Amino acid sequence: MKNGYILLFSLLLCNLLTVEGQTVAAIEKQPVADQGNGFYLNPVIPGNYGDPSPLVVGNDYYMAFSRANGFIIWHSRDLVNWSPLVKHTFTGDYSMIWAVDLQYFNGRFHLYMPINNFPGKNQKGFGNFVTISEKAEGPWSEPIDLELPMLDLPGYSAIDPGFIQTPEGKKYLYVSDGYYVKLNDDGTKAVSSPVRAYEGWQYPEEWNVECMCLESPKLFIKEGFYYLVSAQGGTSGPSTAHMTVVARSQSPEGPWINSPYNPITHTYSNDEKWWHQGHGTIFEAADGTWWTVYHARLNGYTEIGRQVLLMPVEWTEDGWPVIKEGIPSSALIPMPAGENIGGGLPLSDDFSSTSPGIQWDIPKNMASLIKTGAGELAMDATGYDHRTGTFISTGAVNRSFEVTVEVTCSGKDVWGGIDLGTDGVMTNGLITTFSEAADWRKIGSEIALGHKGRVFLKIRNFRKDLSFYYSEDGVRWISFGKGLRPGNSYSIRLFAWGNGAVRFSDFRYVGLE
Repeated sequence: MKNGYILLFSLLLCNLLTVEGQTVAAIEKQPVADQGNGFYLNPVIPGNYGDPSPLVVGNDYYMAFSRANGFIIWHSRDLVNWSPLVKHTFTGDYSMIWAVDLQYFNGRFHLYMPINNFPGKNQKGFGNFVTISEKAEGPWSEPIDLELPMLDLPGYSAIDPGFIQTPEGKKYLYVSDGYYVKLNDDGTKAVSSPVRAYEGWQYPEEWNVECMCLESPKLFIKEGFYYLVSAQGGTSGPSTAHMTVVARSQSPEGPWINSPYNPITHTYSNDEKWWHQGHGTIFEAADGTWWTVYHARLNGYTEIGRQVLLMPVEWTEDGWPVIKEGIPSSALIPMPAGENIGGGLPLSDDFSSTSPGIQWDIPKNMASLIKTGAGELAMDATGYDHRTGTFISTGAVNRSFEVTVEVTCSGKDVWGGIDLGTDGVMTNGLITTFSEAADWRKIGSEIALGHKGRVFLKIRNFRKDLSFYYSEDGVRWISFGKGLRPGNSYSIRLFAWGNGAVRFSDFRYVGLE
């Protein structure tokens, strides 16, 4: 019966991927932006997707995000229903990639990105690179070093690149702290020294922010003006820290005049639904309307991460972009024009594919230890505890949720399990819960199942109150281990440590509210 259920569940998920609307998210009860009545509710992409970089190409919309060793691109035709298009990991030794900038020119897609660790690194701080593709789905080139002459600047100044091309074809790249360089005609090499052209917007002294932190320059042209959209205030820190500000100039080199309507996005009180509202990009949609995409954290549930918000933009009589009057980011908002081609990313996995699902993040040094296919994820164990072992991870998108998985261990010396942040449950024939927050203590009594080596494990997180369960048949669940709350992360990991191998199957995620 179990195998039949897995097959049915797999076929159901595959079929749902082709159905219009948010059915992929709906089956797992994930947050759904499109309300089906002509309105949407933020976020448009739930989960940990900070530093969004949107791009319009014809009637298609793309959104790029960095990942530790690469990037992920989502696709939409209505700005609200988004699906992952490609997840790319670089083959070379590139890691710690920060905010990216997705562009399209010369008939090709370009992704600009700051990278802290890269082959041949001989300087402090970040290097800046570009990867290029004929199509958004790839194949993408290995990173090309832009060779920005940033040796005399603070490392912080070389992050968050933002590209702009003039009507005459001249190309510029801005980075944090208001610096820019000129690029060659291909947009692949810096051809000038850095110049600081912008110092940011001075927010009121009494505002509670983390730092000035001028970053995330995003540029566009409208009616003879160049507009520079930047983030300030710090991406973490107080709930009211982050913001998006706008300046304009008649030249891509400045001087820049700040908008009298700044900031464009900001959290003014920690009573608001969305905290840390900042890092925005302003753009014109295919139908001529204007929008901004940015990230924010959910009040009380910042552990989910920086989620993607979409807000309508209007223009003042004196030529400045502002959020449409009377529409807070927590409101029901009229849908943009466009075609709903479906959306959502299923977090559940039956491991039928021979390639890991796009929802999983896998450390590059562990890729060879993990294989999927035929309904199983096989993981070679390493390390001496759940934090030093082999693992893969994904991120929860709901305030409350359950995750379950079947675990089979090859012997007594190997442990396999599932954790959320710093707390979890594992087995090697025994069942035990643990908490890193509780000084690595095991919580409750160990339960011996004999050495069957196979068991179902469950973590239930209801508004950050955790409960742990096990089952010998996947139907009758026995509560084991309570009284815990997760740490500062909603990261869900499957792990294996010790000596031997662990097999996982039937991983399921479902939102509880």
